[in-house]
Parts: sequence; C-alpha cells; structure tokens
Amino acid sequence: MNKISKIIALMFGMALAANAQLKGLGYDTDLKEVTGRLLVGPNFVDLGAGIKFDNTDGIASDAKFQMSLSGFFLGHLHDFGPVDTYFTAGGVFAKLPQASKNIAISAFVGFQPEVTLLDHIVLSTRFGLDIPLMPYFILQTAGAGISIVNGANFKILF
Repeated sequence: MNKISKIIALMFGMALAANAQLKGLGYDTDLKEVTGRLLVGPNFVDLGAGIKFDNTDGIASDAKFQMSLSGFFLGHLHDFGPVDTYFTAGGVFAKLPQASKNIAISAFVGFQPEVTLLDHIVLSTRFGLDIPLMPYFILQTAGAGISIVNGANFKILF
C-alpha cells in the first residue's frame, strides 16, 4: 500500500507540474520559506521550501539541520480593486531541531487576503484553522493572536 501511495503522489505532482505555470516568487516570513506561485487553471498553488544549516560549536547535532516544505491551494473568491481574497487549504511538513519527535506535519484551512502594492508586488497573510497532525494532534481555534507582520508573505509576480 505504501508503494501505491508514493506512485499516486508522484503522478499527481507530475500532472501538476505539467499543467502549471510559474507566476511569481516570494518569501513567507511566518514559515521562513522561499515560495513560488504556480498558476493552475483559474487558481493558484503556493509552494514553499526552507532550510537551515548551522555548524556552530556547542549546538546539538539534531539542531544543526532544519527544513520545511509547504503547499497551499488558493481559490479566488473576490476582487476588490487592489485587494483579492482567496480560500486557502494546504499543509506544512517540517523537520524540527530536537532529538525525538522531530517531524511536524500540519494542515491549514482558511483565508488569504492579498494586497497589490505595485503592479507586480503583493503582500498577503493567512488566517484560519491550523491543525497540527504530527507529532501530536491538536484542534484549537484560540491561543495565539494574528500577527500581520510575522505572517506576511511577499511575492513578486511575473
């Protein structure tokens, strides 16, 4: 069953890459990832990747390497002049800087308003329901405030 799921994921990724066009590059300050925006039909997919390697003396070997990957589907909802609103759903995979339980997987469902600052520069933030799936499943809607500065996504669109 594991091989079948890998084959299905590979086929989905190849189909997405074959039908997608790169529409922009940017940076997600909340996830600390470099992001790319792909156009898939009338909607977008934001893919991100982040990596940190620190070989400083005195750091535990588990904390020397960290990485994260993310993917978010953006379904266009409304257009209010320079402000666009999107429905977003996606997930984040991260390798954490600790010895045990160092893999984190979370799902996200919510909204992503986006403001066009100049013709090709956009600023957006996500808010909604973040569901950690691994190492522990937690379902909550309260507990952390929304920070537009820490959650800002900057993109340069082509």
